[in-house]
Amino acid sequence: MKALLTLLVALVAVLPVKAQTTTNICDRTPEVRDAILAKVSGTDCAAVNLASVTGTLDLANKDLTSLKAGDFDGLSSLATLYLDNNRLTTLHEDLFDGLSSLQTLDLYSNDLATLPEDLFDRLSSLQVLGLHGNDLTTLPEDLFDGLGNLELLGLDNNRLTKLPVGIFNGLSSLTSLNLSSNHLVGLTRDDPMFNGVGSKRTVFYVGGQAVN
Repeated sequence: MKALLTLLVALVAVLPVKAQTTTNICDRTPEVRDAILAKVSGTDCAAVNLASVTGTLDLANKDLTSLKAGDFDGLSSLATLYLDNNRLTTLHEDLFDGLSSLQTLDLYSNDLATLPEDLFDRLSSLQVLGLHGNDLTTLPEDLFDGLGNLELLGLDNNRLTKLPVGIFNGLSSLTSLNLSSNHLVGLTRDDPMFNGVGSKRTVFYVGGQAVN
């Protein structure tokens, strides 16, 4: 028995230790790079274990005007991303690819006028999406495809004049949809636009009023 234990200890000693995968983030948008480094308590942007970045990444009120396509690559464990109160005007269609655990995304109070059709395609875990307080005039029909877990969607205080009939199809978990303070005319709870949205308990806000 002693000989067997000695052999097992020897085998464990020579087994290779799995190294942590690290990523070079030095070329990412400076504010993003610094926020990630703060999360891992590190200073070396050339070797960051992105899998260890969990919880919230707060990039609100950073005066951001643009973001790079790969800024959030590798952050598969991130739950919350705050990008509100910046000056973003456009977003790359692949910006949020890989954020498979993201539950909350705040993009409100920016200067977004349009959004790419595939922007949210990979965010299957998303529950809260804030797009209010931008300059959106219309939205792509498939923008919210795949967001079956979304519960709260804020689109108020934009410049929306018309929306595609099927834009909210598939949002079966939605409990609150805010479309108030736009230029949408004649919307009611029975509008075909809302077919397949949430349930009878879902609250719609249109023109500042709750429509059940």
